[in-house]
Amino acid sequence: MIGRNAEIAVLSRMIAESRGGQGNAVALYGVAGIGKSALLEEAASRAGEHALVLRATGVEAESELPYAALHLLLRPARHLIDRLPAGQRAALRGAFGEGHEGVPDRFLVGLAVLTLLADLAEERPLLCLIDDVHWLDRASLDALTFAARRLAAERITMVFAGRDGAEPAINGIPDLRISGLARNDCEQLLAGLIPEVRDRVIEEAEGNPLALLHFAGILTPEQRAGHLAPLPLEPPEPSMAGRLEQSLRATVRRLPERARLLLLVAAADGSGSLRLVLRAAQAFGAGPEDLEPAEHAALIDVSGDRLRFRHPLVKAAAYHEAPLARRTAAHRALAGVLDGEEHADRRAWHLSAATLEPDEQTSAILASAGDRAAGRGSNASAATAYERAAQLTVDRERRARWLAAAAESALGAGQLPRAAAAADRGRRLAADPLLLARLASVRAAVEAEQGDPAPAAHLLIAAAEGIVRVAPAEAASLLATAAGEAWFAGDRGALRRAADLLESLAADVGVRLAGVVAAVRGMERVAAGDPATGLPLLRTALPQDLHAGEASVAVTDARHPAAIAVTVEGGVVPVVGDARPVVSGGGSERVAGTFAVFGALMTGDDDAACELAAARVAACRSHGLIGALPHALQLLTQAQILSGRHAEAAASGAEAWQIARDTGQEGRLRHLHGILARLAAIRGEDDECRRLAHQAEGSARERNGSGWGGCALTLLDLVRARYDTAAERMAGILDGPLGHTVIVTFAIADYVEACARLDEPDRAAAAFARFDAWAEASGRPWAAAVAHRCRALLAPRQRAEAHFEAALAPAPLAGRPFEQARTRLLYGEWLRRARRRADAGTQLRAALHAFTELGAEPWAERARTELAATGVHAAEPGPPAASAALSTLTSQELQVVRLAATGATNRQIGAQLFLSPRTVGFHLYKAYPKLGISSRAELAGLDLGPP
Repeated sequence: MIGRNAEIAVLSRMIAESRGGQGNAVALYGVAGIGKSALLEEAASRAGEHALVLRATGVEAESELPYAALHLLLRPARHLIDRLPAGQRAALRGAFGEGHEGVPDRFLVGLAVLTLLADLAEERPLLCLIDDVHWLDRASLDALTFAARRLAAERITMVFAGRDGAEPAINGIPDLRISGLARNDCEQLLAGLIPEVRDRVIEEAEGNPLALLHFAGILTPEQRAGHLAPLPLEPPEPSMAGRLEQSLRATVRRLPERARLLLLVAAADGSGSLRLVLRAAQAFGAGPEDLEPAEHAALIDVSGDRLRFRHPLVKAAAYHEAPLARRTAAHRALAGVLDGEEHADRRAWHLSAATLEPDEQTSAILASAGDRAAGRGSNASAATAYERAAQLTVDRERRARWLAAAAESALGAGQLPRAAAAADRGRRLAADPLLLARLASVRAAVEAEQGDPAPAAHLLIAAAEGIVRVAPAEAASLLATAAGEAWFAGDRGALRRAADLLESLAADVGVRLAGVVAAVRGMERVAAGDPATGLPLLRTALPQDLHAGEASVAVTDARHPAAIAVTVEGGVVPVVGDARPVVSGGGSERVAGTFAVFGALMTGDDDAACELAAARVAACRSHGLIGALPHALQLLTQAQILSGRHAEAAASGAEAWQIARDTGQEGRLRHLHGILARLAAIRGEDDECRRLAHQAEGSARERNGSGWGGCALTLLDLVRARYDTAAERMAGILDGPLGHTVIVTFAIADYVEACARLDEPDRAAAAFARFDAWAEASGRPWAAAVAHRCRALLAPRQRAEAHFEAALAPAPLAGRPFEQARTRLLYGEWLRRARRRADAGTQLRAALHAFTELGAEPWAERARTELAATGVHAAEPGPPAASAALSTLTSQELQVVRLAATGATNRQIGAQLFLSPRTVGFHLYKAYPKLGISSRAELAGLDLGPP
């Protein structure tokens, strides 16, 4: 190859690294004809005989066929499918239309792809080449990119190639931009031309290799000799791409008519099947002999039963050079020869392309194609089919129904603008209240995901009002969602309306939702400043006999098309990109489970919150619900942070963030950024805390984060002695729409401390009264202890000690060790100022030990400073050996070793953590020396904490 040494070096290095067990992926981007496919060919040749090369190419005609590209790529690995873990095996077979076990989670399909490729790579290294990504069906692309982000320890290199600016983009994978050739490389490529002709070709081609070769190839002998001005283009185009297209179309135009017709059929088909093209071309009187002129013109290659265009631009020229009537006739001819159930989708799309006017039969055929795509988890393809079905029917209600299905599918694919547009069109047509409720549910989910919960709440309430008589259970689900959105918006009127309507439905929604009805009223009372009434109502949402096994009912299979998005503290479940939220019954278990976690968080019951959230995580893992897992992990992270399990929270939060990023959950990421910002503040990672808190705010000013980011910054300001800033920031949060949320309520104690440090206790009096009322209503020992600490800070000096002692009286059983340690620190500081050095040293040493255990370094440093000021030079406390070793593990390593200690195999661990078995082994290999062990058997003897 000429002029691509740098790109070839990158690809060669990647192939060598993967051969050694360091998997990698890259996306090549460039304009059409720039040489991306040639680089893929070069990569294949560089891989040599030691690697197995798998290939897939996006085909425009197959871009709406679910998993078409994936099916092609995985052909050499089909014999290994039976070895996959059961959930992954079922998901992959379902994606290929071979299973009957429900709608496959599209991200679980991606995990199955990773495991399958990893198993194949055990035999020899793999090089996966995926060309023309811009024409890949979305389901295949999602699965492949999900796998590509998890190649850490695999002997796999994946190379994607796509056009600049084409959708969908390949996110989360490093890219390599391919630019035009340098002039000296162009001259070398055109060495056979005389200088003046060569210069003109180079000028026209702008360094594009395809244009260089094509423009040089169409020159006549006279033009090559320089006797005529080369490349006369009519009409002239200002861009190189336009000039190249015009030139290719002119080349097609010069072919005999039957050759043009045959090329048109081949371009309309796109599959490359020579047999199929020739059968369809018979309708135009064309036969195999008509291929010869196109072959002589170097437009196509024919080998065996395959017909291949020399370049996708040639195929586009052959198609668009034909008039509309002939294009539709070509599609109709292809539909006529595509018989058999296995070609039903392909036939449907050819009929769609051949239909220019409304046609009820074709509309129904497209709707059936949409049903098949949805059943295989290909939401983007389903949305396209349903939209086209809606275009082709004149029946108003039928069109509204197809638009609702399109909106739901687009939402499931994470295509928010598309979902909103389809829902808006459907709402203008629909008359049926249930259909309107479905559409409103989609529209509200879009608003919530984009960070504006207020309109989402009102949309859902209005929809529920329309179906309270005909479908009370469905109305209750909508109202539960609306209550959550109103909670985030700080819209007490909407929250009150949702609670009133739910109470009016209480007799019709069943026993399981009775706790939800009470919990929503409890939310309304808490938001109104009445925790004495609200918190007992919220507690009714918790299971009376709380065990993790029973709590697993909190997660219903979110792949089921009857899932409705339900909002709790932290976002919408199921989130965008995970399910098709439509109004239907049967979701009461999931709704109740969701509100159970919220009730535990809101009432300060940390143990229950951890148990319930952990059960949700376990259920997501066991059912392969990858799209729903980030929210479950987020709830677990929140509960773990509040209960002082910071190392576990870091692991849970890191996994939640990774999967949310990989599955395109932008709203979830905003919230996670706020939660992780609090961990960074506790650890004293100032820049990281500010970065995460800023990202949490987003365009919605952190309503999706429910205040976590702002409270994290307040905590950081507090430990850095920026008391003015902390007090100002917290005052703004308390007066804003998020002032009633969980973390803001708990952070009132930070505001009290900042005001006390500023010697302005009266400034915090009203806020403390709120927390004090909440603490009393909660009945939690830790809350009572924090309330006493606040009183100690606000009280005159002579009354402070009694409150400090009361705050520490229930320790260590009170819970929230971080808050206990802060109380000891403040009491120790107070004692030192009272010149009671020995007593101060006792409290400060205990605080230092606790902060060190919790990884709260800046707080530990404050305790050290105070200890030094007492004159007590105690030995520096250190964490136990096990804790010190665990602190050196990455979040992923910690999860892996904890599961490995239970006796789980690498394959079982991989299925739990959505990793390949080889990657699990890689993490264990990295963890052993950090833990001071050399084998798996030794893990059982370590205190690793719960898996």
